[in-house]
Amino acid sequence: MNEQTIYRILSVVTEKNEEALMAFSKDQSLLDLGLDSIKFIQFIVAVEEAFQIEIRDSDLLFSKFETIEKLFSTLSGYLESTPLKKVLVCDCDNVLWRGVAGEETVSLDSDTLSLQQEIVNLCNRGVLVCLCSKNDRANFEQAFENPDMVLKNEHIAIAKINFRDKAANLKEIAAELNVSLNSFVFLDDSDYELGLISALLPEVCVVKADYHDLSFIKTVSGLFSQSASTMNRTALYKEQKEREKEKLHFKTVDEYNNSLETKAVFCPADSGSAGRIAELSQRTNQFNLSGRRYAEQEVLDMLAQKKYHIRTLSVSDKYGDMGLVGAVIYEEKADCIVLHSFYLSCRAFGRGFETLMINEMKAMGKPLFGVYNETDKNRKHKSFYNDNGVGLYEL
Repeated sequence: MNEQTIYRILSVVTEKNEEALMAFSKDQSLLDLGLDSIKFIQFIVAVEEAFQIEIRDSDLLFSKFETIEKLFSTLSGYLESTPLKKVLVCDCDNVLWRGVAGEETVSLDSDTLSLQQEIVNLCNRGVLVCLCSKNDRANFEQAFENPDMVLKNEHIAIAKINFRDKAANLKEIAAELNVSLNSFVFLDDSDYELGLISALLPEVCVVKADYHDLSFIKTVSGLFSQSASTMNRTALYKEQKEREKEKLHFKTVDEYNNSLETKAVFCPADSGSAGRIAELSQRTNQFNLSGRRYAEQEVLDMLAQKKYHIRTLSVSDKYGDMGLVGAVIYEEKADCIVLHSFYLSCRAFGRGFETLMINEMKAMGKPLFGVYNETDKNRKHKSFYNDNGVGLYEL
């Protein structure tokens, strides 16, 4: 584990020099160094970005990071093992079933069905399941018509069924899902295909589907987080894909949103949405204008105060409920409104929701000033406040 990098991140977050941190007792509370709830979230985000990992929600507890000793212990589970993965790309012929579709009668047995069931379990835990097979799509579709198949089309986010090289297909899948290749697991029975991916895409974890040794099923499962996700990511991806397809038929964003029967509700937040508001602040990078992160308790504290106000944007349309996708945390002063934080999930980009939110804030009748702190991720939205007649506010 790279302790020096962790000390460097801790030094930036706590504004203490590294020498002082290394001299700090490993069993003394980091609260004594000023690691409060906000800085704790900043530390987590910085660690995830530095090591390209995703810390499970079940580990996002200050009690697991309250001392340097506990901090190293918790992170060792991530940094001394294979990084957690998000996407499983699976071959079909002689993996999901026995035989080659279109050339012979394919069959299912207890072993292939066990693999399929485990893949479905992964899907239910939030893993994006994709298929990549060299065959004709008609043969693939016919194989999936088998009523005994445990794995269904509804579980598949993307299926690349063609005769292109699989490295090119995996790159396309990564681009379409907007995730990095180091979060991929590739499952295939062919040594050639496994070797090709290892050579051309070394960041992808490869696993051989070998039915002479069924331990490969547990190996695949073990590469993914064991905690269940609160979101059906495959369904969300498919809904978004349908929205993008329909978008091609319209000339303006308004026409497009009307065609989707879009319902957008921008309203004051309540305590029941505090968890999602905090999650949005922690996970949103591109349209996070202040760059700030909040813990759930901090959001609850702001909701209980008179100084701060929070309004949220929730969106649904004919393809599904996108839920809470945006939030504004603001302070209403006597002569103006200060926007301390302005968030919009990347899932909601390109539909004019940011304009809706800022116009709703303008409708309150006072001059607006916004806090903007430039980060590597939010730089492309640097001019948003200026473009919308909002002044910049220096804290």
